[in-house]
Amino acid sequence: MVVIKDDKGFTLVELLVTLALLGLVISIYSLLYYSGYNSYKDTQNNIDIEQNVRYAMNYIVNQIDKGPSSINIIDNGHGLVIDSTYIQFDTVNNKLYLDQNRGHEIATNIVEFNVNLKSGNMLNIELVGQNRDGTGKFSLSTDIFIRKSVVNVK
Repeated sequence: MVVIKDDKGFTLVELLVTLALLGLVISIYSLLYYSGYNSYKDTQNNIDIEQNVRYAMNYIVNQIDKGPSSINIIDNGHGLVIDSTYIQFDTVNNKLYLDQNRGHEIATNIVEFNVNLKSGNMLNIELVGQNRDGTGKFSLSTDIFIRKSVVNVK
């Protein structure tokens, strides 16, 4: 008499090894995915900071290039009045506002805004943007030669 062994199915050990390997592969994949997503998010935040700083600097330089009759440096160098247009820095909310904070934001995530009169006709403007968590710092500085305007420091 011949005994035929029927080997249908898997043993408990085979199932446990398979589940352990599957768990290891899934955990490695999820770690890589999470790391890639965080890197993407950080890069996007840094790009936003850079765009905000560049936009604000371009706006200010364009306003000065129009040849206003007067430029006033206010708030100890943290604000400008170009003719009747106010550009002010809000240190609490880290924003640069237009027209005395009446809902006209120029840029967000700005941590420094400094305006200095270097000489009689040379104006230095510095803008620094940074994420709330302290990463992604980006700064721009420019010197503008004032031709027609009268510059006052108040």
